[in-house]
Amino acid sequence: MAHIELGADRVGVQMSPLDEVLALHGSLYIPYSHIRSVVFEPVPAAWCRGIRIGTNVPGVKVAGTFFTDEGAIFYDFPAPNRCLTFELDHEHYRRVVVQVDEDQSPAALATEITVRLGR
Repeated sequence: MAHIELGADRVGVQMSPLDEVLALHGSLYIPYSHIRSVVFEPVPAAWCRGIRIGTNVPGVKVAGTFFTDEGAIFYDFPAPNRCLTFELDHEHYRRVVVQVDEDQSPAALATEITVRLGR
């Protein structure tokens, strides 16, 4: 899971130390100008395909970089129904999908980020 921090000019995706190990990746910082959209929707099982660097134990944990026909996609979630999906431009990742901490509302975060994008 990740803790989402909304800064003045970027979104911080703060991962726990264990998630950083499982994903083989540290926390992410995404400028608002690189976010095309963000939604709160369940993650389709078909998305978690491709060559991966990280962990993929269906129903337990998906964490890491997946290389697909669409490009590089970053995942970090144990439960696909509490995830934010960021569609990106001008970043290494085409898409970032993370489950937010229990004390955060994914729907409220998606709304607030969309407001900050001016859309």
